[in-house]
This record gives sequence, structure tokens and C-alpha cells, in this order.
Amino acid sequence: MKSKKRVSKVADLYLTFLIYSVIGYIYEVVWMYILNGELTNRGYLFGPYLPIYGFGMIVLIALLSGIKKDKHPFGSRLTIPTLLLAFLFIFIVLIEYTVPKIYQIDLFLTSFGFPIIIYLAMSVLFIHIVDKNLPKKTKNKIDLTPLIIFFLILIITTLIEFVAHYMIDKYAGIILWDYTKDYLNFNSRVCFDASRNFAIGGTFLLYCVQPIIERKLNKTDINKKVFYTCFLGGIMLIDLIIRFFFIK
Repeated sequence: MKSKKRVSKVADLYLTFLIYSVIGYIYEVVWMYILNGELTNRGYLFGPYLPIYGFGMIVLIALLSGIKKDKHPFGSRLTIPTLLLAFLFIFIVLIEYTVPKIYQIDLFLTSFGFPIIIYLAMSVLFIHIVDKNLPKKTKNKIDLTPLIIFFLILIITTLIEFVAHYMIDKYAGIILWDYTKDYLNFNSRVCFDASRNFAIGGTFLLYCVQPIIERKLNKTDINKKVFYTCFLGGIMLIDLIIRFFFIK
């Protein structure tokens, strides 16, 4: 019985990973079509999936599911750092869309903007851990949790994208994306616009799509899940082998 549950969890994990990898691919293709007016293959592999999106969502689900279930009302200890994050975020957006590009203080924002956001996000996470065992001093019904989740996703996805870019560049010698010309980029590996989009999309997926995926997987027979996992996983594995060892 326990072995079946473990197998089912592994199958659920891989299928969730694959679903979000496909969603990520669709997002990239549509987004680039909106920007450039033409359809392009955004994947490095042959199949219509981007594993970094699947991996990123698995990390978000693992790290944020607990925080998502808790309530953090307006007036609790998380209010001040969360509002500071919101004001900083709005400030950066306003500069991007109101200040002419030649006058945008990218160096200042790159040097101080991201560290401030990371510091505040870590403060939110720390206060959340401490706050769970402390009595709440407010009965306010305004829940800040979705906003907290949004900023944590912004930080986590930025870090994942930065590490992925660095690892792929260093060990595979491949530059899959380059943000050199984008607003508020850091070493051309990450940029504000991409992180903002990831935060918006990640919050939507975590709150709206993930519950649907979980319900569907829970209702699916374990034998079918194992078959889908082995079959689709085998296809992706063959894709990876061909791409990295035979066609570079």
C-alpha cells in the first residue's frame, strides 16, 4: 500500500512537472509572438516543453504551499514588509513606463533594487515562520497572503532563472536567453520584466491551475498515471539524449 502511494506521488510529481513545462513553452511562444509578430520555436529540445518552467513550478509548489494555506491579515506582522515590497515594485514599474529610457537609472536600480527586494522577501519569509506561533493582534479580514505569495514567487523565479542561465552557460556553453537590452537586467541573465511576468503567471498557476491539476490527478487511476509517466518520460529522455549528445 505504501509503495503504491509512493509510486503515485512520483507519477503526480512528474506529470505536474510536464504539464507546467508545456504551459511554459506555450507562454514563451505566445509572448514572443506578441513582441515580434512571428511564431518561433522557444524550446531548446525538440518537444513542445521547457523543463525550466516545470522545475520552477515544482519548487514553488514545494516552498509556498504551506504559506498559501495560512492567513496573513492586514495589520499582522507581515503588513509592513509586504507593503514596502509593493511600493518598491510599483516604483520600479513607474520608472520603466514613465521615465525616458536614456534617463532610467538602471545602474542604481540594478545595484540596489534587487538586493532590497530580496532582503524584504526574506524578511517576509522569516516573519511568517516566527509569526505562526504568535497570537494575531488583528481581526481584519483583508488577507495579504496572495500578495506575499506574489513577491516570493518573483524572488524565487528570479533566482532559478539566474542559476539556470549560469549553469547552462558554464557547463553547456549555450546562451538560451539574453536580457542585455532589457530594462533592469542583471548580468543579462535576469531582468525585471521577465521576473514580473513569472510572478504574475506563477501566482495565477498556484491559485487557479494547480488545484485543478491536483483534483484531476487524484481522480486518475494509478496504472494510467504510471503509463503516462513512463511513456512521456521516455520520450523526453530520448529527446534530451539526442539533443545533447547527437545534435548540438
